[in-house]
Amino acid sequence: MRLVVAALPLISLLALPAAAQETRASAAAKFKTEFALSDTNKDGVLTRTEVQARIARMGAGAKKIDRVHAKRLSDLWFDKADANKDGKVTQAEAQALLAATFAKYDANKDGRIGGDERAAAKKDAGR
Repeated sequence: MRLVVAALPLISLLALPAAAQETRASAAAKFKTEFALSDTNKDGVLTRTEVQARIARMGAGAKKIDRVHAKRLSDLWFDKADANKDGKVTQAEAQALLAATFAKYDANKDGRIGGDERAAAKKDAGR
């Protein structure tokens, strides 16, 4: 399941199998694809509505994100990502948030999120 907190980037790091390592480059590539899928009107920016709709479509069955939580997660992510507070998120703004989130969890600064770092990110997401 591809997820979105410092929502979108953090959750995508947690969606990896336990033994997998996410690199800065692989995270950026995945997020570029996620951005494109979220930009439903293809105008190159994300609106709150687009982000909320994308989060609401994530998961399946019992892991489906309900409407209330999708709105809360999308608002949290959007408020962090919209650096210039113009009501839309560009790919550059989204990538900056992803880079900051990746740097936060890459404790040993080796350019990968693995083992203990992934566990720390997962614990942080649970809060």
